[in-house]
Amino acid sequence: MDQYTQILTMMSDVLAPDDDQYEEKLLAIAATFRSFSQALTSFLCANGFNGDASNIDEKVCYLKAKFKGAEIPAPRDIKKWFSEDKGIGPDTAYQICFAFNLGVEGTRDFFRRVYFERAFDCHSITEAVYYYCMRNALSYSDALDIIGQMPKAKTTAIKTDKEILYTGTIVEFIDGVKTPAELIAYVNDHIEQFGYNNATATKHIQQLWAALACNEGLAYREGKLLDKAFNYDTGEDPEKDDLYTIVGEEADSIWRIFAQIVGLDRRQTTQLGTNRTLKPLLENNALLPSLAEDSFPDRNGIELIIKGKHVSHERIRKTLILLEFYTYWANAIVTHNNALWEATDIDAERCIDKINRYLIEAGYPELYPGNPYDWIFMWAVKDIWPLVTFRDHMRALYAHKSSEQAGM
Repeated sequence: MDQYTQILTMMSDVLAPDDDQYEEKLLAIAATFRSFSQALTSFLCANGFNGDASNIDEKVCYLKAKFKGAEIPAPRDIKKWFSEDKGIGPDTAYQICFAFNLGVEGTRDFFRRVYFERAFDCHSITEAVYYYCMRNALSYSDALDIIGQMPKAKTTAIKTDKEILYTGTIVEFIDGVKTPAELIAYVNDHIEQFGYNNATATKHIQQLWAALACNEGLAYREGKLLDKAFNYDTGEDPEKDDLYTIVGEEADSIWRIFAQIVGLDRRQTTQLGTNRTLKPLLENNALLPSLAEDSFPDRNGIELIIKGKHVSHERIRKTLILLEFYTYWANAIVTHNNALWEATDIDAERCIDKINRYLIEAGYPELYPGNPYDWIFMWAVKDIWPLVTFRDHMRALYAHKSSEQAGM
């Protein structure tokens, strides 16, 4: 573990929702996460840059030299990566990896630590070609030449009534490919199945959701215990009471189930229910870094995934993490018939291991404490009540946003 992630881990060890200075500590942690420009600077320093890390022009010159050496046209806005913290797209991220000759594992590490995205979605024809070229020490120009010979795939939904071509199967085939012609022929033969992505993760999320959202499903059973432990009748209007949202016995709406998972109270569920999204409380929230806010799970994303629609890698990954986290602890609570059952360090390790296992199986990077979204869950499992801690965190985001708006 590097110094950066060590600091974040140490800060998480001393943070608890019942701290008197909880919000102040959370603000300090949010400010500690690296921006893209900071992560890229750290990458450059670890990969041959010996200049002044604070000098933008020196870093730009170094990157341009790397692009030139790899015969890759340098992006026009490199300087803005540092001066304006301007992000990049996946193609540019791959160009950087080709320029630094990172290879397959180095590229995966770059995407995990710097770009905070998934590398090599081989259901994308372009990324399948990148994977093939990096695996066989071919250049970026070689990759462009092969891509130019590929057919165009049309975006489609995953059709469960037809054979699904999983990413792992594609990768296994590419690992045995000897020539570009073999790869081109394979894509032509399976072009219809290159129109969707994230098949493994989509199937797993659909299975998780079906188990927790069905009649008397996991959400209902956990909700009964949650209601017993935390909700109480004040005799006032229930919509004004600070009570957790609890789903009904019969299959409830995606929005209400999601509201229970993230710990919204009844008033919050009603207020946000018009558009059925958390965006108003997450957007530009000082307690939540933008990298965690981006593609944060929501009702619409879950609905699209359930229907097998095309969804971004990050949206899928974050939803998978949330639902695996919830399912693990909700099952434990139901098994012990106690919403205040106390977890141990071993339980926490098993939860993280389980999430990582499914992430790897679906082709995503493991949880990384330097990723502000991942950090939330890696921090929450350290508490004896992980679900309570996670929900308290979400409520803190809501309270902070509300106080900001009230002070405007």
